Amino acid sequence: MKQFVVVALLGLAGVGVCLAGGSDERSATQPATPTAPAEAKYPDAPQGARIRPDGWFAPLTQVKKPPLPEPIERAFVIPIEDAITGTMYEAIQRKIIRCRARGAQIIIFKMKTPGGSGAAMRKIVRLIIDELRDIYTVAYVAPEAFSAGAVISLACDEIVVSPTAVIGDAMPIMIGPGGQLVPIPDKERGKIESGIRSEIRVLAKRNGYNVELCEAMITITMEIWLIRNTGTCELQIVEAKEWRHRVSGGPKKDKAPAVKSDTSWRYVRTVDGPDELVTMTADEAVEYGIATHTFGDMDALTEHYQITPAPAVLRDNWSERLVAFLTSPTVTGILLMGALFFAYIEMHTPGFGAAGSIAIACFAVLIGSRFLVGMANWWEIALLAIGVVLIMVEVFVTPGFGVPGIAGILCMVVALLAMIVPNAPTQLPIPKTALDWDLLRTGVLALGLGFVAALIAAAIASKYLPKFPIASKLVLAAAKASTAPPASPKAPIQRIQIDETGTVEAPCRPVGKVRIGDDLIDASSEGEMIEKGALVRVLRRDGNRLIIERVT
Repeated sequence: MKQFVVVALLGLAGVGVCLAGGSDERSATQPATPTAPAEAKYPDAPQGARIRPDGWFAPLTQVKKPPLPEPIERAFVIPIEDAITGTMYEAIQRKIIRCRARGAQIIIFKMKTPGGSGAAMRKIVRLIIDELRDIYTVAYVAPEAFSAGAVISLACDEIVVSPTAVIGDAMPIMIGPGGQLVPIPDKERGKIESGIRSEIRVLAKRNGYNVELCEAMITITMEIWLIRNTGTCELQIVEAKEWRHRVSGGPKKDKAPAVKSDTSWRYVRTVDGPDELVTMTADEAVEYGIATHTFGDMDALTEHYQITPAPAVLRDNWSERLVAFLTSPTVTGILLMGALFFAYIEMHTPGFGAAGSIAIACFAVLIGSRFLVGMANWWEIALLAIGVVLIMVEVFVTPGFGVPGIAGILCMVVALLAMIVPNAPTQLPIPKTALDWDLLRTGVLALGLGFVAALIAAAIASKYLPKFPIASKLVLAAAKASTAPPASPKAPIQRIQIDETGTVEAPCRPVGKVRIGDDLIDASSEGEMIEKGALVRVLRRDGNRLIIERVT
């Protein structure tokens, strides 16, 4: 019996709280963070509604979001702390590629921006929606996200705020060459706002935000009310012009339809006036369901999401810009061309010298820059190394061109292509998003142009470099003529005739040995390196050695 009385009293108290609401009611003193789902307290509450001490909002859309592991081990922070420009978009794109390549589980966009370019904003929104659909994204507004920054925040899976945060005021404006505001004619403004409002509706429905409230960030003529159902205590945020005749107790307006006598909705307060843009404080953003939590600093946010170790902050410093430059398609093609060209020069140079060092340096920069941003995983580097070893075996050990050479080329091609696509170490480098395919296309084009340029440079070098006094020291020149006679008139070389063919026994670099019939004779090529096992033809006798060329 006592339990029944307690429940009855609590129920009456709840109804009393519901009926106490009036036009001056404020809830800023109420707890900022929503409590448990509505079903826990009100069996008849809409599914997914958020309970507050004074009622609940209309149900939020149940949105499927990427799962969050416990604890989170790979977290990244991308600061947006200035005006949003095309350059910022490119920087954010690079950072998103880096996050995906490192297997990010959560990405936190730290918002401190006055807004900026609408075109750049749209591109950043598409990056978040399309490229990060499998990674949980959080917008941490600390302390402000105005205009384009507010729209970018709405694109994330969740918005959290600092105690002094402000978010909203996203009406498009036009700025003249001198930095002054330029009035936008009504028709043109309507066209611009129509497009942005459609994007806002998509983002609001995607994340379960109130559509009218989000649209009122864009359009200054919208009036937004907070109303309550007197029977169920349900709270809703609505546009005044659609509800003025259905709500009792609201502000009067000339020529407004009369309020229906049977209405069950009561005006609570005006959220946004007809000549204002929605701009919310931290408490208001949480109350209206835009933000979910208030965090005093990054440490509190990190603790809430159980992030260990601390998230990596990706700032725009000189090293970030340097790595971005080195991984650009143009520089990638130049590095590959340099690596292949100087490797070719080294093969035609006695010993090991500057050309080999430059080739190694080009490969090191090409691979190292991608390793720093996480695009080159250990197995991709190992595969590239295996390919290089197989090609060296083909050149210096096995005769002709066979399995080791083909396998080495395939290993190098696969490794280089794998380094282009951002993928976590546990994932295969298979393009999944539009950005992945774009990176693959530009990367293949850069590598292809670099390879073709290396072939052209090698052909030019083999023909013209030996003619220059300084450059001739870098390549193998043709063998100099010798007037010395054979050691003996009966020497085997005397039996060899011009145009006779044989097989290389010791690689000619340019001097080596050739077997013709049963005779093993010293021979020299005319500057070309000829590997062991190659078929050659005698051009002439030069003292005690033969001058040969490869038979093609």
